[in-house]
Amino acid sequence: MELGGAVSTAAAIPPPPFALAGGSWIFLIFLFVFLFAVIFGYYTVRGSGINLRPYRRAGGPPESPPQIAHDITSDVRNWERGTEGHHRRYRPTTTHTPLDPEVAEALNEWRGSDRRPRLDPPIGAADHVRGPEGAQTVTLYLDLAAAPCRSAIGLVEELSQERPVRMAIRHLPLADVHALALPAAEALEAAAAQGRFFETLDVLAQAGFNNDAELLARIAQSVPDPERFRNDVKDGRFRSTIVEHIRHATASGVHEVPEVFIDGKHYGGALTRDPLGAALDGREWRAGSRRPKLDS
Repeated sequence: MELGGAVSTAAAIPPPPFALAGGSWIFLIFLFVFLFAVIFGYYTVRGSGINLRPYRRAGGPPESPPQIAHDITSDVRNWERGTEGHHRRYRPTTTHTPLDPEVAEALNEWRGSDRRPRLDPPIGAADHVRGPEGAQTVTLYLDLAAAPCRSAIGLVEELSQERPVRMAIRHLPLADVHALALPAAEALEAAAAQGRFFETLDVLAQAGFNNDAELLARIAQSVPDPERFRNDVKDGRFRSTIVEHIRHATASGVHEVPEVFIDGKHYGGALTRDPLGAALDGREWRAGSRRPKLDS
């Protein structure tokens, strides 16, 4: 009886594999799949859907190589391309004092001005202008170290493909905010002395720059005499011209960058294609709450 009872009890207990198949194996399989999904989705590019390829314009090199934890495009606070934020005007507060006292003084005067916007002096022979004579003149005050300013150049160029437009460029380098603002403006003027202002402007607007060496190298490739160009920038030959442009910005009532004037009148609308195009055509932009505004 005892032996029979022992046999019956042993037969009633299934081997471990069959016992696990009743529920534990299912749980372990689920846990394995779950962990695999988490690891694949979080630690791989394909699983997460994140693409770290650098921005690339048609026919041009990447703006910068992607590096995990180093590429600033990985920071959502810097995601401006293709968004309204990338076309904004802005007036950042000063963060340091420029080394050149004349530049510092001119920027202090500009920041303290509250004049009503109106282009002063008007566009003349000394200005950098591109486009057909007699067409509408769009004047841009720019700090090329700021991405929205580079975006504004491309916007005006795009609109000029559809209608006659002259583009005039004046400098407003916020050297008390951006370390590369003043070098970029001086480099453009040095290129202008060799007849390559707009060629180099296009290069910088499309590719951007991250440091002095990259800035000078890109422009040096566009001028006939690279050595003369580098010496002119090093000697600060055109710094007085930049200071004069800053004072013109103050006289014109420029309060932000990029700032836009159409035939001398201040444009206060959004820096996007449809509103600015409507202002150039003399039409009222009705979509949304932002409409083109030309101050008299």
